[in-house]
Amino acid sequence: MAITDHITLQGKQVPYEIARVDIEDLKLDPKNPRIDYLLGYRFGDNPSQSEVLEALWEKDQVKALAESILANGGVREHVIVQRLADGSMVVREGNCRTASSKKLKQQNPGDNRFDRIPAKIFEANLSEDDVAVMMASEHVAKKISWDPYSQAKNIHELHHISGKTYDWLVSNLRLSRSKVSEFLAAYEAMTSFLQVHSDPKFITRFSLFHEMVRKKGLKQRFDGDIDGFRAKFFEWIANGRLHEPGHVRRLEAILTDEDAEAALNTTGFAEAEGVLATKDPTIGSDLFANIKRATEALKSAPMGEVRDLQAGDPQKTILLRNLSRALEDIATMAGVKL
Repeated sequence: MAITDHITLQGKQVPYEIARVDIEDLKLDPKNPRIDYLLGYRFGDNPSQSEVLEALWEKDQVKALAESILANGGVREHVIVQRLADGSMVVREGNCRTASSKKLKQQNPGDNRFDRIPAKIFEANLSEDDVAVMMASEHVAKKISWDPYSQAKNIHELHHISGKTYDWLVSNLRLSRSKVSEFLAAYEAMTSFLQVHSDPKFITRFSLFHEMVRKKGLKQRFDGDIDGFRAKFFEWIANGRLHEPGHVRRLEAILTDEDAEAALNTTGFAEAEGVLATKDPTIGSDLFANIKRATEALKSAPMGEVRDLQAGDPQKTILLRNLSRALEDIATMAGVKL
């Protein structure tokens, strides 16, 4: 006899059934945020179950999950399933576990450990809005989370499709208001990029867009498309000129110098920073960056510190003398007259 329970979802009690379900009776969800863009790109609006399975199986984390399930002798954590009006059962949460089990069953004929999977089964009256809220609770608000792009997609759909307010998103997803705004802006920027460069491999570049919207100056350039910045940014990412968040964090400095930006356009970020370094030695050099900071601090030294030196404070005097000696030593080694 099946066990029944319920969860509170959007202020209402939603019942579900707990049971072990035959793996062959479960359909993978083509709307899975981790692969829906990939599926649409490759197969259009109606991918087959085998196509959904293979798209999931391409992911290294799914193969790693299968190894864990194999070692454990089956899936232990319940997947979330919805029984539709036609009696079919679609996996709403746990598609990776389900795909792993389906593959393990194929690879290990006669091994019945992968025949059935524990599930929480909801009925057809569970709305898409309910599903989106449930997935956000599982994969955005909790520590076991989706990749940032999938999180951002979920937040975007909750806000723009389900009509959830910023206050609701902040409260239910346990994110700050600024973080919600970042996710929404980054997802919209990424969506614009994918309309130009549609290859699903670019999904992994989402962190670059997230970093861009966090930089006020860059976001203003992007939103206003100042000096054609949007198309330039797209090309830098598509061509690998920018390929890590740190590049985006330091991009504004590149854009202040025409020669550096030209190097970025033709070669890459390292070369662009190299151009800047020839003009500003603090770029790429911790030593000279620290010298610049120390120089600026000395120029604006508070009079209280100066009076301490005048009064003969022994420790502060030692620090000042050590600085003077260190400067003399490095200048002597370099043959530089101070």
